[in-house]
Amino acid sequence: MNEDRDLTKGKPLSLILSFAFSLIVGNVFQQLYIIVDSIIIGQKIGAKGLSAIGGTDWYIFLVNGFAIGLIQGFSVLLGNKYGEKDEAAFSQYYKKAKAICFGLTISLVALLLGTSGFVLRVLDTKDEVFSFAKTYVDVIFAGLPFLIFYQLFAAVLRSRGNSKTHLMAMTVSSLCNIVLDILFVSALNMGIAGAALGTILSECLVMLICGYNVYKNRQGIADATSAKSSGLKSGFTVVKELMTIGLPMALQSVITAIGGLIVINRINQYELSFLTGYTIAGKIYALLEIAASSYGLAVVAYVSQNMGAKDYERVRSGVKVSVLLGIITAILCSVVMIIFGQPLMKLFIDTGTANAKVFSYGYNYLQVLAVFFPLLYILYVVRSTLQGMGNSIIPMLSSFAQLIMRVACAIFLTRIIGYYGIYFGEICAWALADCILIITYFVSLRSLTINKLAADGVIN
Repeated sequence: MNEDRDLTKGKPLSLILSFAFSLIVGNVFQQLYIIVDSIIIGQKIGAKGLSAIGGTDWYIFLVNGFAIGLIQGFSVLLGNKYGEKDEAAFSQYYKKAKAICFGLTISLVALLLGTSGFVLRVLDTKDEVFSFAKTYVDVIFAGLPFLIFYQLFAAVLRSRGNSKTHLMAMTVSSLCNIVLDILFVSALNMGIAGAALGTILSECLVMLICGYNVYKNRQGIADATSAKSSGLKSGFTVVKELMTIGLPMALQSVITAIGGLIVINRINQYELSFLTGYTIAGKIYALLEIAASSYGLAVVAYVSQNMGAKDYERVRSGVKVSVLLGIITAILCSVVMIIFGQPLMKLFIDTGTANAKVFSYGYNYLQVLAVFFPLLYILYVVRSTLQGMGNSIIPMLSSFAQLIMRVACAIFLTRIIGYYGIYFGEICAWALADCILIITYFVSLRSLTINKLAADGVIN
């Protein structure tokens, strides 16, 4: 059954909400198995295993974020072609994107497996958790091909308005991962390697499900000669366009991750209890961030299709309802952090053996995040809007601004208010990025509207 959806018609709120809902549910299941990883490791291996995962989160995000950002850039152009109803061009762009992903997979896996130990040393990974950390990242990086092609197939589906297949795939793979975690870590005592292995095997499963649906519905692989097109471009031109949009979005994630790695390096100077508490709070934060990232993916698909149709008023309307939706969701998440933050933290580690400081550090972080959480949701919506409009440079620069704020707060603000400086570094990063993105959005939309009116002869 074809699940393609034309986002250029219908009410923006219902379209974005229904599209995002499927992504939210799917991503909740994805985060669920990440959280189960952490809970099982925390309960079975203890604080060292949990801290090892926390100490590598930004390192893994650096790699995964680069690949995901690049492919999300590809989805913008695919969405444009779908909005233009040009199937031949869609096919051509997809095939070139797939070729880029093949090259990326080979080069990244070779590089990462050869340098992981060196990078962990540069990050000042504590000796007592080093072996755990290296084992975990090596297994995750070995499974990178599954992640890359799962993201590519999912991007093809999203660009055509299909979020239901992703929901089904993530649900199945997440349940599979939970079963594998229990089997590998608890039953077979494979330790942290078992948790990582369960993750990559689940990513393999979601890749197969999304890939099957792409090919089953012939999405993105139509015969270019059988579709009416205004004229196909050269392969070199298509690759150049894909990289022009995708690379800045990939670098955006890299810049964000570099800031996170510098912060982790700073955190490693504190006691192990602080790293453990920060890690646990970060898992809860990531769970509550899911709706924001899902709204962002929905907005990219919605805006890119409507940009292809040159309906800028629909873009404006969609952004308004998305921002409002984001703020309401963020407030609900803040309530969860304040009321349920401490009970949720206790799921991750045995309260009888853990240092009480772990829970104090973690809950303090959640309290700070809760007060300013709407800023994060606004960031996701407006950044995704600009990306859907084909502007990947400003979002990248906003990530650089976030890096500066996180690093400055970790280095300088901590000298004034202690470890709270690390917490507020996250807030300052969101606020500065919001200012840059919002101003750019209004200027860009005004320019597009004026140019369209001029082209239509409404104004001179």
